[in-house]
Amino acid sequence: MTSLAGERPRISALIMVAGVAVAASVFLASASMRSSVVIILGAMACILAFMNAELSIYFLIFAMLLSPELEVGQTERGASLGRAVTLRVDDFLILVISGTWFLKSVLYKEVDLIRRTSLNAAIFVYALLCVVSTMLGMVEGLVVVKTGSLFVLKYIEYFVIFFMAVNITRDMVQLRRFMVVVFLVAAIVAVVGIAQIPTGQRVSAPFEGPNGEPNTLGGYLLLMMGTLGGIALTDKRYRVLSVTLLVVLMMAFLYTLSRSSYLGFIPLLLLLPLLTRKYLMLLVVSLFLLVAVTVPQSVLPASVFKRIAFTFNQKTRNQQAKVFGTAVDTSTTARIFYMQAALDAFFDHPILGWGVTGWHFLDSQYFRTLVETGMLGLSSFLFLLFRVFQVTWRAREAVRGDPLLFGFTSGFLAGFVGLMVHAIGANTFIIVRIMEPFWLFVALIWILSEVAPRQGDPLALPV
Repeated sequence: MTSLAGERPRISALIMVAGVAVAASVFLASASMRSSVVIILGAMACILAFMNAELSIYFLIFAMLLSPELEVGQTERGASLGRAVTLRVDDFLILVISGTWFLKSVLYKEVDLIRRTSLNAAIFVYALLCVVSTMLGMVEGLVVVKTGSLFVLKYIEYFVIFFMAVNITRDMVQLRRFMVVVFLVAAIVAVVGIAQIPTGQRVSAPFEGPNGEPNTLGGYLLLMMGTLGGIALTDKRYRVLSVTLLVVLMMAFLYTLSRSSYLGFIPLLLLLPLLTRKYLMLLVVSLFLLVAVTVPQSVLPASVFKRIAFTFNQKTRNQQAKVFGTAVDTSTTARIFYMQAALDAFFDHPILGWGVTGWHFLDSQYFRTLVETGMLGLSSFLFLLFRVFQVTWRAREAVRGDPLLFGFTSGFLAGFVGLMVHAIGANTFIIVRIMEPFWLFVALIWILSEVAPRQGDPLALPV
């Protein structure tokens, strides 16, 4: 006779499916069309997460860049500058999948909720400081409760993706499949972006509405081009496919007309051949950059050259800041003035800052982190980035014998440095569409650093 303990998984699954079906039917009865789609997707994700955790990750990867926004209200003031409070479908999917994951960990004692990693301490300290500084900001009346709570939850959401991927990924074949799906989504995003070029508008990611964020797409493509570029340089098996996809991504990237992204592309381009030990390629890249700096109009598309030149030749009567003695456009000027103001505001709350969203909106990750979470918050944030760099470097050394994984880790490292430069003029490390794939990659790389052979033997991956 089959024991009750042996039947527990089947009974639990039936209860899960029945509960989700009943809850979904109740909400669908009075929901709008858009809300109905979200509810149905959430129900599917819930069932998938319980029955097959790997499928739920695929579901989430597609939702990262291909899900619509849902506006849930307007922020009142502070760092969001009265912007609409938006949630994406993947926000709900993460909530549903992580909740189901927690339930499964209760039912099955062998499933760990949070796996121990070398990044845990840095993640927890940074997240805790964000929470504490924001709570203090609420007490002092600096942070609007709804806005601050929403933004802090979204910060933590990125780390949930990391822990889910670390727990769910069990072998190298599974890891490789996740990589393939991420690059497939990148190809779709780039093609959608290229389709926007004839409109004359700056290219942005899908489903961002009339006011897209080209800077966000630029940062995302930096990460994708870094990893793909590393693979193209090290693994002959995937070179043609990788280069083809890189060309597609580059077309979309150029027409974002994002100057922060262009700035981040420079270290990426130099680091890729250096990290993959392609020194002749490094010489070629250096010569190209020299030509691009001295006679940019000869190598850059006209719209790209115009966008970069606008930084220094805008005609306006408004006040303009000077960088190395040269006047810059009003957009760059505004960023510089806000950076200076952020430094002044920092001294009012130097330890824990004003709280997340407690100060004005500022398009610079480092200055925003400083003013919102103080010296402690910025220090913990920089330490977290340092730990990510350490883990990636260790993984890169561990997989040196495998061309695919060596290229992947080297490319991620180059893309990571590119994102750190990108963050000078953007809130790169709190942008949903950049950080979700970023932390998924970090999870995969941590796994490589732990399970890869240390003696230089190649990993046995299927071709």
